[in-house]
Amino acid sequence: MSYLVLARKWRPRNFEEVVGQDHVVRTLSHSLDNERLHHAYLFTGTRGVGKTTIARILAKALNCEQGITAKPCNQCDACTGVDQGSYIDLIEVDAASKTKVEDTRALLDNVPYQPTSGRFKIYLFDEIHMLSGHSFNAFLKTLEEPPSHVKFLMATTDPQKLPITVLSRCIQFNLRAMDTEEIGRQLTTILPEEGVAFEPAAINAIARLSQGSMRDALSIVDQAISFAEGNLSEAAVRDMLGMLSYDYISSILFALAERNADEILKIVDKMFERSVNIESALDDLLLQLHQLGLHKAAPKIVESRVDNVEQLQQLSKALSAEEIQLYYQIGLLGKRDLEQAPTPRIGLEMVLLRMMTFHPESQSAGITSAPAPAAGTGTEHATSGSAARRAQPQPASSAEPPPARNINISTAEEWLAFVQSSRSLSGMVKQFANMASFESRDGNKIVLVIPDNAPPSTTRKDNVTNLQNILSKVVGQEIELSIRKGSSDNSSPNDYVARKQRHAVEQAIEQIEQEEIPKMLRQEFDASPDTDSIRLPNHNSGQTG
Repeated sequence: MSYLVLARKWRPRNFEEVVGQDHVVRTLSHSLDNERLHHAYLFTGTRGVGKTTIARILAKALNCEQGITAKPCNQCDACTGVDQGSYIDLIEVDAASKTKVEDTRALLDNVPYQPTSGRFKIYLFDEIHMLSGHSFNAFLKTLEEPPSHVKFLMATTDPQKLPITVLSRCIQFNLRAMDTEEIGRQLTTILPEEGVAFEPAAINAIARLSQGSMRDALSIVDQAISFAEGNLSEAAVRDMLGMLSYDYISSILFALAERNADEILKIVDKMFERSVNIESALDDLLLQLHQLGLHKAAPKIVESRVDNVEQLQQLSKALSAEEIQLYYQIGLLGKRDLEQAPTPRIGLEMVLLRMMTFHPESQSAGITSAPAPAAGTGTEHATSGSAARRAQPQPASSAEPPPARNINISTAEEWLAFVQSSRSLSGMVKQFANMASFESRDGNKIVLVIPDNAPPSTTRKDNVTNLQNILSKVVGQEIELSIRKGSSDNSSPNDYVARKQRHAVEQAIEQIEQEEIPKMLRQEFDASPDTDSIRLPNHNSGQTG
């Protein structure tokens, strides 16, 4: 016996077997049970979501020899004929190949005649949006007032191309793309019946790649069964589809956490050795970042949905919520611009380097080349380098291990030195510290002064709390931080840097005026240096930008 592909073998034969379209099934079932039947039904939705399948089930329900019912018997000649595609009173029309007005008129000429054996003569138009404008015009009158023995069923992936005059004459059902979880559950039901062993992670990969189409998912499963010789492992499915292993994704994210450009480029090399699809790789990276973002908000719920729980927990500790959102946004923009890159590899590398370059720590301290986890090491990532240190519970915004010795912060000078040199400060906490002036310290209580015009986003309570935690850590005792708004006799780090830059500009002007050409220009034309045009070397000032 010839092999029947899974998409056809497991096509639903009644409404109970339809997955993911409960809103459509419920409406049609109630209409059939109460015999409140319309003469024209339009089913819309993306490919492989069940438009034609539901239309055929409806055709069986209308012509079943047991009577009009939402539960056709699937035993009578009408039901079996529809399933086999041989039922004479179901006329299926491929509108993509029958676009001419002459074809439409030939079909409509037979509309007045009674059905041969069934209750209704049913016309099923697939991809009806492909009909020409003249064909739609010829169809309109019949569609509006067909004989009582005729029903029109139409399916399309692009309802926007249908004339509004056609849409207004139909009951329209919008079939939705199926959730990854729904596709996964259906595959988990089908594969044991087919005698195929599988890993849940492999099913998840197939379900995600199918993009809401059950038919596409079953087609991929057919291909994967042949490729993996009947044992669907995650590694085999990802190799077949050119998808990136979770180990590579984790390695990239740990390397990003370490700002390690060398390691990221090595991982990209390994990806190209395996002929990984770049767009798919970016999708995988964005999916992992999405899971990490959700994990930050609701860890227990997310961990119940995924297979790579341990890796997810480690990455969630290594990356802050702000970093995850930053990387996700850059990845989205990078995916949009990928086709504009000279090559896909260049596009991917620039996206990953952009993630590091736009990070505040990278801007203030430069990109490091410290060792980071290698691709394919799985759960061992959490024990390598400072990624392990970042994976330990610690105050927010802390990005370095405890200092070897405690730092004394009791004067304005010591406060300036700490803010400028500390790598524990980053992001909004560093901006807050840079605008704060040291006022006093009494025991474990430190008073800082911020200007009245300080932005509210910088002076949020969580920034104050994070700074207090960092100070407690570096000072070696529990610090109570008090914040006062107003003016101060002491300079803030921002004031100190601005004053230092002004002094450097003044020195540069003096040096310029001593050179021969500027002297000559001053004497001949009364020229003077434009202070706004002077660009000083970008020394590390301790600011985050």
